[in-house]
Amino acid sequence: MNHESMLEEYSRALPVLMARGEALRAELADWLAKESDLKVHSVTVRLKSVESLAQKLARPDRSYAGLWDITDLVGLRVITYFEDSVDRVGQLVEARMPVVFEHSVDKRPRHPHAGAFGYRSLHYVCRLGAAGAAPPAACCEIQVRTVLEHAWAEIEHDLGYKAGDALPVAGRRRLSRLAGLLELADQEFVAIRRELDAYASSLPERIAAEGDAVPLDRLSFVALLQCAEVQALDLAIAGALGRPLGEEPFFPDYLLKMLTSSGIQTVGDARRGLERHAITVTSMVRPYFAFAWRTWRLSPEEMSCIFRGYSLFFLAHAEVLKRQSLGIDKVERLASLYRELDYPDDEGAAQRVASQLVDAFGETS
Repeated sequence: MNHESMLEEYSRALPVLMARGEALRAELADWLAKESDLKVHSVTVRLKSVESLAQKLARPDRSYAGLWDITDLVGLRVITYFEDSVDRVGQLVEARMPVVFEHSVDKRPRHPHAGAFGYRSLHYVCRLGAAGAAPPAACCEIQVRTVLEHAWAEIEHDLGYKAGDALPVAGRRRLSRLAGLLELADQEFVAIRRELDAYASSLPERIAAEGDAVPLDRLSFVALLQCAEVQALDLAIAGALGRPLGEEPFFPDYLLKMLTSSGIQTVGDARRGLERHAITVTSMVRPYFAFAWRTWRLSPEEMSCIFRGYSLFFLAHAEVLKRQSLGIDKVERLASLYRELDYPDDEGAAQRVASQLVDAFGETS
């Protein structure tokens, strides 16, 4: 078949190929989403343009008997966050797709040339067609690589080189060093994730055994929410407001900053603080929402549920206010907290909110 005939056939098939490719992209994304412990950056599809196909057909080093001998007319790309996720995606593709192994290749083995890192992708060729959906012989290519490998490949394409030997020696050396750094970064990201997973899984036991020594951070905050002291007061707050207790936490990053700024640095500090201020915390709830309604028109009646960890929000206020005996000092201490958290560019607003809150809490603080 001559090139013109292949280009004409491809142009006619484009709508069907696009529809099948998009359907396959959606299927693949759905399969991956159902793997609860596997998160990917993106799943995309692209069709080779007619111009790009014409250039491919014109290459002197390639020849094709027919259009469907070309296996990358439809391309899907899965970008993962972590290097060890590439194999997981590969296992899913092999289990669910009609892979043509004779045309598929694992391009991840290390090579000694400068561009080795950029070529580290897993490439599958799969049958694309289904009855009435695409030509039976049509194939698609599925590439699986990490975010860093993808970034390298995109920059490599933009620079306009493929073969490292075509570059000057100085350029190859610099690219080789950069490739090593990116490869190391991919490996280190996996190691960091595994360390964080191990740290998170050990937290309940550590909190039970040495709560005082466990610093508050994004992971220990999640474990803190499961502690009996937090759960009991969260339920008490939900009951006082007549709303159910939900599953979502109260803005963890904000609350972490509020707790540490109020002097609560460890899980033990928080648990002891809740025990010490349990009555104060529950007594703050209604005055706070009366103030919130006057100031921001925020009412618990408009909330579908109460966030978990709300007790820690009130604990931070109780800790700040208990340290001062004079009202003027309480206002200043609370204003300092709100300047840091909510009003970094408006000291007047922080002062007004602090003053009104101190009045609202009255004897509870």
